[in-house]
Amino acid sequence: MVFHPDDLDFDLFEAKYAALDIETTGVSFRNDRICEIAIVTWRVGEKTEEFSSLVNPGLSISEMSYSVHGITNSMVTHSPTFREIADKVYEMLKDSVIIGHNVLSVDLSFLNKELREAGKKPLYNFFIDTYLMSKKIVPGLKRRSLKCLAQALDIKVDTLHRALPDAQLVMKIWRKILDRFRHEGITRLKDMREMGLLDRKVKKKAKDIMELARIHGLVRIVYLSPFSGRTMRNIEPLSVRGNKLDAYCHLREDFRTFELNRIIDYRIP
Repeated sequence: MVFHPDDLDFDLFEAKYAALDIETTGVSFRNDRICEIAIVTWRVGEKTEEFSSLVNPGLSISEMSYSVHGITNSMVTHSPTFREIADKVYEMLKDSVIIGHNVLSVDLSFLNKELREAGKKPLYNFFIDTYLMSKKIVPGLKRRSLKCLAQALDIKVDTLHRALPDAQLVMKIWRKILDRFRHEGITRLKDMREMGLLDRKVKKKAKDIMELARIHGLVRIVYLSPFSGRTMRNIEPLSVRGNKLDAYCHLREDFRTFELNRIIDYRIP
């Protein structure tokens, strides 16, 4: 079972970890889809397990995204849809601590959106972001890119910006960090928290809403919309990105992004 973030005595060397990386058709949570996903799982003392797949998103890949990952529309035409691989993805991630580099930027929002579209429950796993940890792990690090962090830890870097090589590199980085933790006597979550390695600067409101979602699924919010004024909505929160909450909105029957400062109340429906 995945440890809860309040379980400060959890042993870091007992967890199953899953490095996650996705590539998308664009950066719009509401309109874009996953076009490639990779997962690398590992537990101390065990071999890694890898899964990667191109994904047919059912829409065109933007030129901007193509310039980053190089995935073309013709490459995904005959690939499985996310629904077809959803069982495998869910099974690999459900009991894992998810690791990613800048995982809060789009990865968790897009992942949970796709899982919901495939009829699965969103994943509210505990996660570790190597991007947020990077400057404390490597003091003086000038750039926090995945490549720069890996090189600073003396890890060989090959191909980047495709899902599997990036997920493999994230796992190598995390294993290197864990080795360092072992030698320094850092064995529990509370040690990482005391070192400031889990600081995500997530607002209390966001933490509360995500915790309600983890326990109850639905959350009722009162939202002060700049377009439709004060509305009451039942939502399924999926992820937090800075001051934004990505969710499925039952009032609009669609995916929406909510500004946290416009949520004036929240509770169990």
